Amino acid sequence: MPDSVPGFHEMPLFDAPAGPASVRQAGDRPEKVVRLQDRFLRAGREAVDDRELLELLLSARPSVDDAGTLARKLLDLFGTAPRVLAARADRLRAVPGLSEDAVAALKAAEALGIRMARAEVPDKVRPSLRSYDKVIEYCRTLAGHREVEQFHVLYLNRRNLLLADECHQRGTVSHTPAYPREICVRALEVQATAVIAVHNHPSGCPEPSSADIDMTQQIRDALKTIEVVLHDHIIVTPADSVSFKDRGLL
Repeated sequence: MPDSVPGFHEMPLFDAPAGPASVRQAGDRPEKVVRLQDRFLRAGREAVDDRELLELLLSARPSVDDAGTLARKLLDLFGTAPRVLAARADRLRAVPGLSEDAVAALKAAEALGIRMARAEVPDKVRPSLRSYDKVIEYCRTLAGHREVEQFHVLYLNRRNLLLADECHQRGTVSHTPAYPREICVRALEVQATAVIAVHNHPSGCPEPSSADIDMTQQIRDALKTIEVVLHDHIIVTPADSVSFKDRGLL
């Protein structure tokens, strides 16, 4: 480059930071977090608890000053790390000290967990297969940690390959509506020939209520009219599940 260019040698190679709120450098991280990170990378996930995992996740955000305190606050509010990740974004935004980029990091971690569980779902999705436990585990990851009831529907094609999994309805802590007509319409739209229904019980008890059984029969009967089979209805909690097929309720 010719020396005649004014001020070239004085120009910085990169733009200067916009101000004091620049991205935190690795050396600026608290020693406690660095030790925690080293332990996690050396010994694996079993060497850290829920609070420490959340602290690691939050400490990577430049907008979070005290990740440990914030992690404890989140666990006090939601109970477990999976429930923190599963919380609605608007609920997370209401937590003092939790910035928008920290909320995005938590929801991204949840999305990755769901995608990992989805990747384990077998090519053929049928209750009769021995690999069906992977389907139930996916359903638990998808809905088991929610604060309110959600009704999900898995749509399958003629070869029992998973076409789509969608949240049909969101409800309250003890009830979610399900609309057989809308499930039928969506099954026709995606050209499904079979369906698996899923909903969670935030109470932690997976036992189906009489309303759950009645609703399942209504969905089964409605799907029959369009020649679509209801393979199963699965109720999930963070630690347990009930299959209507296994219970002889379908």
